[in-house]
Amino acid sequence: MPASASGAPTLRLGTRGSALALAQSGMIADDLRALGATIELVVVRTAGDDRPPATAWGEGAFVVALEEALLAGRVDVAVHSAKDVPTAEDPRLAIAAYPAREDPRDALVCRDPGRTFATLPEGAVVGTDSPRRAALLRAARPDLRTRPLHGNVDTRLRKLAAGEADALVLAVAGLSRLGLADRIREVLPTAVALPAPGQGALAVQVRAADPVARPFVAQLDDPATRAAVEAERAFLRASGGGCRAPIGALATVEGGTLTIRGAAAADGSVPLGDAPATAAAAAPGTTFTAPVDAGAAAPVVARGERRGPVEDRLVLAAELAEVLAAELAAARPGGRAAPVAAGPRRPRALVTREPGRPGALADALRARGVEPVVIPTIELRPAVPGGPLDAAVAGLDRYAWVAVTSAAGADALAAAAGRVGAALAGSRIAAVGGATAEALAAGGATAVFVPGRAVGSALADELPIEPGDRVLLARADAAADGLPAQLRARGAIVEEVVAYHTVEAPEAARVPLRDALRDGIGALVFTSGSTVRGLLALLPPAERRAALATPACCIGPSTAAVARDHGFGRVLEATTPAAEVLADLVATAVAAPPDATTSLTAATPVPAGAPAAHASEVSR
Repeated sequence: MPASASGAPTLRLGTRGSALALAQSGMIADDLRALGATIELVVVRTAGDDRPPATAWGEGAFVVALEEALLAGRVDVAVHSAKDVPTAEDPRLAIAAYPAREDPRDALVCRDPGRTFATLPEGAVVGTDSPRRAALLRAARPDLRTRPLHGNVDTRLRKLAAGEADALVLAVAGLSRLGLADRIREVLPTAVALPAPGQGALAVQVRAADPVARPFVAQLDDPATRAAVEAERAFLRASGGGCRAPIGALATVEGGTLTIRGAAAADGSVPLGDAPATAAAAAPGTTFTAPVDAGAAAPVVARGERRGPVEDRLVLAAELAEVLAAELAAARPGGRAAPVAAGPRRPRALVTREPGRPGALADALRARGVEPVVIPTIELRPAVPGGPLDAAVAGLDRYAWVAVTSAAGADALAAAAGRVGAALAGSRIAAVGGATAEALAAGGATAVFVPGRAVGSALADELPIEPGDRVLLARADAAADGLPAQLRARGAIVEEVVAYHTVEAPEAARVPLRDALRDGIGALVFTSGSTVRGLLALLPPAERRAALATPACCIGPSTAAVARDHGFGRVLEATTPAAEVLADLVATAVAAPPDATTSLTAATPVPAGAPAAHASEVSR
């Protein structure tokens, strides 16, 4: 990273290209220039810019591309709206600064400038694509009707003028940053509409290990804003909600005391307002107006507050989420009773990631009378093209061995070879497990070596290497250190390269997962520690407690250790990581009586401090 003549850095600042994003990034650029930096703005197009509105929106739609640009070194700083940043953060990145926050509240913009929230006529239509806003507004005034209006601020204002709604609800901060504060007719009181967690705040992100950008950008950090936003994001995470969840939160700091207020609407209280299923609506960049929610019942909303020392903000947030979840559960008609089936139903098992070839475990479960419900609680994202993986594959002749620990890693290796024009056929490749070897073969490579057991430690023990041999280890980010450490202990020179990234708790899984659990699940199937963490992160407190009481069927000892560490009371462990063996285990779990804890717990003790399994260490 070059420095200016004064010694201050030259920083490439990544931003989306929307008017609001450019305005926000321009503010941060000006602040950094005032500190002496030279700033180059780099516009990055994100999934949120390209995704058709008919597609379910998830956490990170406006963030992932900017994060990838940071990790690839194309930019040094990225500016996000804090409310858009996923609650599960990449450890390789850091929020170096939360600058002083703008007004976090919501604003009412009316077609009739003389109106306020209280004086909107009965049955007035309010345009908003936020389930949170729709729930909270209609909880305060059930007579109002909401209508999802998609598009940027200017588009929504045009739709308002055209009569598609009587009023809009938009963020005060966004309108102010766009120079449109004069359109605000009323700033809605938080007693009516608590803002989205992080609303009004900016998150300035850098590479965690960047010795120049991180300390420089940190000069913009406002401690009170950081404490408040961290508390609100902790509340969102503990509530099991994503950026489209009907959840509001606002934390304030006075002296050493933090107060956090939260609101949550019951699932199904408001329509999501997805785009109509038409070819026109499927085009990226389309804006549309969804039908009015006429006749919808008043939403069920729980509200609460916690106050305490700033240093206890994460605990306060979790406590508040727990209280509101319990209140919503108590308010649910008929409690949490499962619907009555017309006849006997096969026991169901939730598969959080399908190991082996697609359908292998699902087919094995069906053969044993168990209905599989496959909802991945992790998402695998390929390494950025042109990055370290491509560079390593372009020089495969430098390595004595290439080690691949999963089918996903094998797919990534083959894709990189295709991009750089390398031939895998002449390389000595070691694969963990038969599924990984099959994936290599499908990609045009041959696994020369497969250890006797489908685990990374067996590969480390059995790989035929000599001291000084160079080994390329292609696997997931943040994988456990055991395998490379064991190889280095045997004298190998190990080069680790990220083949793909594992994202825990993908937003798209949240609603299907909670629906599946409420419909009844007899066992949970985990194939890595990350699938355990991903599942729990997707659930609010009440559903999380129910999940922890469900048998956890684990592919191996490391995954079982993670399940125990996270509070599962009944943990089963497969003797080998094969679909048939895992299916036998699940069939045993769903057939066993609920109090059969001892017989269902793995007899083999797991050493204290055993490394958590990662997707890269599991033969998929």
